[in-house]
Amino acid sequence: MRAAASLALFLALSTVAQADPPALAFDRVVIDADFPGAYQVEVADVDGDGKLDIVALGGDVCAWYQNPTWKKRIITDASTAPAVITSATADIDGDGKAEIAIGHDFEMNQPRRGKLLLARQMDGIDDPWRLTPIADVPSIHRLRWGDLDGDGRLDLLVAPIFGPDSAPPTYDDPARLFAFTTIDPADASKWKRVDLASRRVIHAIGFQSSFPGVRGPALLAASNAGVTLVDPSAEVDSPRDRDLVPGAEGPAPRRGSSEIHVGRFRDGRAFLATVEPWHGSEVVVWPHDGSTFGPRVVLDDTLADGHALWVVDLDGDGQDEVVAGHRGKGRRVAAYRLDDATNTWRRTIIDPDMAAQDLRGGDLNGDGRPDVVAAGGATHNIILHANAVLQGVGD
Repeated sequence: MRAAASLALFLALSTVAQADPPALAFDRVVIDADFPGAYQVEVADVDGDGKLDIVALGGDVCAWYQNPTWKKRIITDASTAPAVITSATADIDGDGKAEIAIGHDFEMNQPRRGKLLLARQMDGIDDPWRLTPIADVPSIHRLRWGDLDGDGRLDLLVAPIFGPDSAPPTYDDPARLFAFTTIDPADASKWKRVDLASRRVIHAIGFQSSFPGVRGPALLAASNAGVTLVDPSAEVDSPRDRDLVPGAEGPAPRRGSSEIHVGRFRDGRAFLATVEPWHGSEVVVWPHDGSTFGPRVVLDDTLADGHALWVVDLDGDGQDEVVAGHRGKGRRVAAYRLDDATNTWRRTIIDPDMAAQDLRGGDLNGDGRPDVVAAGGATHNIILHANAVLQGVGD
């Protein structure tokens, strides 16, 4: 009897272990149905209440939405920061409320234009934000916060997309990637600029607190050169920047990489996830083999004007999924999950009608599952895709 019971238990456990994982599923929550030109979205605790809020921008507006009511509050508008293009949100002064670095005055074919400001909250949640000009940054395009020099304080990482002398169609003048250090919210004159690297058409950057083969924090950049690593811990006589993968081949500027994030396989190995080439058609993964990244694995080659990417473990199995979106014909947001049995990535459509410009993730409803927030440009919307994959499983 005991042997029979043990066999039955073994078979039951084997069945559970071999069962297909629960299907990816999401509840679509409209945060804003009327946001013309929505371009970028962030997930951060803006008001210091411990809940993740949403920061979104596009056109001439940067706004935040307070969790859980999602009430919209304007941070900047056309009179204070026209042509907004990027933001980075963090509590840099330790008062529990976030500051927001904002890049604006962006014009694609006027690369000498571009400004950076810092927005700080006042006492009341509905008070206008205090806006401090920081610098003129020609062709400012992406901002991120991260402690790049390891001194325990956040630095502002700044990526222009073009050099100031760039011109279509090839945009040959390299963009200068740099950081502002010694950040004092009350005194912009103390901000110190540190140049990091130059590449043609730097479209995206990502801060990494740790990275394979790097002793400390690192910065990744997606450009016409592919994916570039900036390693501040490099030896004095060694280059601080080096290209990790080349991205897609092609004539400039439709080459290299457009978006970059880092993910983890179930066994702990890292992989690079990219959209290739610039504003491209392919979702790509570059696995780390212990020394280098590769070979190149194309998950999807049907994007039209790919512009959004995120990497997160959606189903809680220890293996990161890749989430990507595009804004052209057939616009959509989709997730790609690795099938261990076949070693192939399977696509799930998250949103079949969203012109995705940007994606971010985080647990916005406090249920322990990472959700996906997307900004839709031509669809004029901000959408929360609440993760429902584990509902009823282990609850």
